[in-house]
Amino acid sequence: MDKNVEIDLTSKPTLARFAIEDLSPTDWQAEHERVRAELGDEAYLALRQSEVKEKMDSIIELIRAGQWQLPPLKGSQQPDRIGLANGREFRVGVAQGVPEDITEAMWGALDSGDEIQEVPDEWLGYEVSKEQLEEEERQDNEKLKQRAVDERRKILDGKLSVRDIAMGCPSTEEGVLKAGV
Repeated sequence: MDKNVEIDLTSKPTLARFAIEDLSPTDWQAEHERVRAELGDEAYLALRQSEVKEKMDSIIELIRAGQWQLPPLKGSQQPDRIGLANGREFRVGVAQGVPEDITEAMWGALDSGDEIQEVPDEWLGYEVSKEQLEEEERQDNEKLKQRAVDERRKILDGKLSVRDIAMGCPSTEEGVLKAGV
């Protein structure tokens, strides 16, 4: 290593940029088709997914460094469930049919940081059953699998790439992109 070279340890992170982001829509379509034909589907998917992951990682670094100001959350609300004691979940809130005093006691127990050894009897009627939790987890897994299939198809169709990530989010309405999919 050259002794005159200085390493800048104070550099701020920057947003990753890719050459495809500067292409016109027509040029992008031609580039997409050329590279996909050249690499094949699996290698093309790996390429575009790694680009998306790199872009999302750079956005996370900007956020951590305080260089990316996120807008305030609109209509922030408390969740309708909380997890207590050994992975058990309980409904909370008047909208869920839980009296306010019980909801406050649950939040207080959670906020105290103390592990609840025994759940009070009056809370048990608001516990979400294990069967319901398992069914919800199964449904969530199915949704994730379908989202992964949809994202793969969009990448292969040239409809999803780093070109579609604006301000750290996909510019489509479909929701949050999973970079590692």
